[in-house]
Amino acid sequence: MGADMLSAPAARVYLFLTVLLCGIFTAYAMNCYQCDSTLDSTCQEKWDESLSTTSLKYKECNLWDAKYCIKVTGLWGGVVGTHRFCSSRDMGDQCQDIWFADHDRMYRACVYTCSGDGCNSATRLSTSPVALLTGLWLLVYLYRRL
Repeated sequence: MGADMLSAPAARVYLFLTVLLCGIFTAYAMNCYQCDSTLDSTCQEKWDESLSTTSLKYKECNLWDAKYCIKVTGLWGGVVGTHRFCSSRDMGDQCQDIWFADHDRMYRACVYTCSGDGCNSATRLSTSPVALLTGLWLLVYLYRRL
């Protein structure tokens, strides 16, 4: 056995580690539409896809452990509006009718929660291409050496 040859148990360990490396998953950052209609008049309850600013609102979540995209519609400071943001918590889907004594109508406030990029699809996990190629190369190399 040459100095550059691996013993059979060592080769098996390397083979196991290679297979393990191939299974490493890389999590992609969550992306949601993010805007506040009190600050941006193009942040509407229903998107107007013809507006070029709609694509600018699709952003990577700057929040630790973001798993959900949230859309809230309601009344803020006497103004009906919409707020879209990222969340690490599931806020569910719920609506509530709100009546103000000094107003002549009822308002409906709603929270909508979804998981997946731009759903305001499932959070994506994919095999790292570098780990996959390295693992395959090591697997072939070690197989030839056994």
